Amino acid sequence: MEGAIRVSLEREPDASLAAAVEGDRHATVVARDPGTGRIVGMGTRCVWSAFVNGKPCRLGYLSQLRVDRAARGRRSLLAAGYAALRESRGPGEEPFDLTSIIADNAVARRLLGASVPGLPRYHELSGLVTLVVPVGRKGHQGRHGFEIETGTPERMGEVADCLVRNRRRYQAAPYFSTAELLSPERSRGLRPGDFRLAVKGGHVVGCLALWDQSGFKQVVVRGYAPHLARWRLWINRLSPVIGTPRLPDPGERLPHAYISHIAVDGDDPETFRALMESAYAEARARRYTYVVIGLAAGHPWLPWLERRFHPRRYESVLYTVDWGDGAAAIEALDGRLPHVEAALL
Repeated sequence: MEGAIRVSLEREPDASLAAAVEGDRHATVVARDPGTGRIVGMGTRCVWSAFVNGKPCRLGYLSQLRVDRAARGRRSLLAAGYAALRESRGPGEEPFDLTSIIADNAVARRLLGASVPGLPRYHELSGLVTLVVPVGRKGHQGRHGFEIETGTPERMGEVADCLVRNRRRYQAAPYFSTAELLSPERSRGLRPGDFRLAVKGGHVVGCLALWDQSGFKQVVVRGYAPHLARWRLWINRLSPVIGTPRLPDPGERLPHAYISHIAVDGDDPETFRALMESAYAEARARRYTYVVIGLAAGHPWLPWLERRFHPRRYESVLYTVDWGDGAAAIEALDGRLPHVEAALL
């Protein structure tokens, strides 16, 4: 991914480890040059349990669509790839999938939104905002009418219940059972102790997790724009003083974790803020450079997050993908605010 900081998104040591986290069913399609066998395109489709109009269902998500520069413009290749992904659809799944596209990727959005014959139909559902929060300054610890606790295996059943009752209010929000929260495959790298719990009257009234996925999914810095490269040494020398993260060397992994499994009774902003401050303090103790959190555009928690943490903001667009029989189901979506896990995308 190009930009002031060029990064590569990697899946070491084995892409199947990340695939098991992204969904309990997963298909990867690749296109090869017939002469050389070299991969010139790919895409994936995973399936997870999620809430649609408040009811649990099986929902597909398309991601990692990549086409080599030499093969771009070949719509027949794109159509063949989508046809292969469509074949991965199983019984009992919703008749539409979800996907997201970076907001400023005008070429992809124009092509996929144009109802091109041979391609599925993309319908814009919502904006999606990913915040990359720098970890540096000390957190704020305020007073509130509940306790913030570290998760334990014994509390995971209550965490699952908290997720279920609160995520029904959101469209496409992933569903997790207690067994999935404790699964070494489905929740790889996520331990009960990574959860922060808001507890009131002995009951869990809110939760979120600090999920380090570096054991199977990495962001690696590959270089800097010239102006940033010139000043990187001085930025790093000043970072302890001004409380900003250092800029890693090219080839170095970016130490970060995801804020995931967010659920708060009544979407109470005070509870969310206390959980976020606790997770931020823990991220600082673990020496992460950034934490990443994703919310739908228009979510009422976004303004506070941006005022409090001054994050980098990346905007995407969430789409429904109609394979030919999903129009009625898409039309029936009742307008709930979407919520998808940035850690699963």
